[in-house]
Amino acid sequence: MKMPGLLIAVLLSLGCGLSTSSHAQATAPPVPEYVMKATYLYNFMVFTEWPNTESNAPNTPREGLNLCVFGQDSFGAALTNLEGKNVNGRRLSVQRVNHLPGVKKCHLLFVTEREAPNMQSIQGAIGDAPVLTVADSPLAANAAIMLSVDGNRLVFDVNVQRVKKQGLNLSSKVLQLARSTN
Repeated sequence: MKMPGLLIAVLLSLGCGLSTSSHAQATAPPVPEYVMKATYLYNFMVFTEWPNTESNAPNTPREGLNLCVFGQDSFGAALTNLEGKNVNGRRLSVQRVNHLPGVKKCHLLFVTEREAPNMQSIQGAIGDAPVLTVADSPLAANAAIMLSVDGNRLVFDVNVQRVKKQGLNLSSKVLQLARSTN
């Protein structure tokens, strides 16, 4: 995997706090929560391997990756700024999805707080498709990755069984940074 140092540096530096101490505030403003969450989502994509469903021909262009938000989007420009970025040789596309049939086209699906109570239906629509589900609400039981604020830090927990069930491989570097893996 590429850029392990970058992931660690970004996650540790941004994850150190949603707000900063008074000394640090004099030099840098706090990073907005959804900017941090967008950075985490991007890095989760960088450090996830999806099953190769493409042709093995050497000159076949690789398909892009879809980062989707299901429900009311609070990210604003934080995700829009990721549009077109390179993720391990694949072009990132950011999409907003509001209907269950659209979730299977996603590689990473962020489930918003408003849609979190519908996680069982969302998982049913995904089935066994290789979709990495991420949420920030405890109501989204069984998401592969759960983001949460712990004090002033953004942390995440990984449901390793869900990741494996979806046929995905999450880098050990991400697992090491997780608050918990179960």
